[in-house]
Amino acid sequence: MPEALQASASLSLPRRRRPRPSEQATATVGIYITSVCLLAVLVAAFDWRASGPPTWNPVIVLTVLGILGSSLRERELGPHLGVSVATVILAAALPLAGPAGAVIVGFLSYLGSLRSQRLRTRIFNAGMTGVVGGVGGLVYSLAGGVYPGEDNDPLGLLVRVALPLVLAYVVMTLVNTILIGGMARVTSGSRVWDVALRTFRRLGGGYLTHALIAFLFVVLWAPVGVGTFSAVLILGPMFIAQWTLSRDSVERRSHVRTVKTIVAALEEANPYSVGHSARVAELCDRIAPRVGIDSAGAEVLRYAALLHDIGLIAVAPRMPRASGPVDLDYLVTITTHPEAGVRMLRGIDFLSGARPGILHHHERVDGRGYPAGLAGEEIPLFARVIAAADAFDSLTTTRSYRGALDQEAALEVLRSRVGTHLDGQVVEALAEALATRRWWPTVIEEDVRSAVGDAHDHDDPLVSDLYAEWSPDAEGVR
Repeated sequence: MPEALQASASLSLPRRRRPRPSEQATATVGIYITSVCLLAVLVAAFDWRASGPPTWNPVIVLTVLGILGSSLRERELGPHLGVSVATVILAAALPLAGPAGAVIVGFLSYLGSLRSQRLRTRIFNAGMTGVVGGVGGLVYSLAGGVYPGEDNDPLGLLVRVALPLVLAYVVMTLVNTILIGGMARVTSGSRVWDVALRTFRRLGGGYLTHALIAFLFVVLWAPVGVGTFSAVLILGPMFIAQWTLSRDSVERRSHVRTVKTIVAALEEANPYSVGHSARVAELCDRIAPRVGIDSAGAEVLRYAALLHDIGLIAVAPRMPRASGPVDLDYLVTITTHPEAGVRMLRGIDFLSGARPGILHHHERVDGRGYPAGLAGEEIPLFARVIAAADAFDSLTTTRSYRGALDQEAALEVLRSRVGTHLDGQVVEALAEALATRRWWPTVIEEDVRSAVGDAHDHDDPLVSDLYAEWSPDAEGVR
């Protein structure tokens, strides 16, 4: 999540009035992690009984390599999600160590990782990888996979090692994504299959490179007869695979830094907005899968949500000093900020898909919004999602002229605006998301309110209504 940056050394940050996670939620996560670890034990026991004990020499060598691989920087697939080259080692364990051995290699590789992690994250990753290795080992055996002895001919290696290994690897990947989806379900209420499918799509075909390198490792170990020393020979291809899969991570981190820098500029100029963009982005993250936005679209939506108010930097010098009710001068000025924001971001290629959401996030489904007066489904979906998230965050944040509403009261206000201001499907998607993980009001401290003064909140639904009542008949930008 983007961090909210402090607006000034002399001002306090807005804070969420959020209690500690409930004991029930913490217990649910603990039960899920424990269940995954117990499943790993059961899979190991079943594999041991069905296929015999592991081959211990490969288990030891592969576990050491697995710890090394899990300690390297992962390929980032999105927030809190990454891929490690330890999966190469896990795949090689299927034919070399046996199904039960794959459970041991997978579990210990992540349990012993040298990366700094929360304990529950470490244990979950260990249990999950153990389950994945055990299932993969079972599939490898059922597909006719064998230990590759030195007498295997090329065709035999292809039919009885390579093909079963690729099949097992695909199943392992599916199991892995389902278990990740389960964790997302208990922590954030996301749908298991939505998360699993998004994760699977993000892995991409390049992920199968790991299976090919694992096959090379297996061939070096047994048919070629290199044995344990093959672990040294395989390090080069492992690091090359990691570098190849990490290139898009470097680009993604660059994009995130760019967006955070732009958001920081907005928050420096307007202390009242500190944290607002990040909160709207979080709400959009929750809504996206429930309105059919896939993982690639969700990333673009997130950029749009973070930058939806960036045009305020340009219009701030022309903004009339807030004093009393919202007047015509204020409405005329504030309605120019979406177009100003799009102009500011023009030329930043990776934000091209985000611009329609930024431009139209103050449109209304009744056609009386700005800047273009679009109605209904003419309004881009990203803009409809941001509009609901924007209004909800405004209602649940303290202002100089009112307190913050709680979740239920804010949702009631949003539902009353369906068909005029907001899209009903999006509002219900937000309600569904909040039912699984509660939203807590944001309290803006007194020193921030004092420094800013009696500032209007242009995201307040009442301001949208004032504009709709005025609703000038000017041609907008489409």
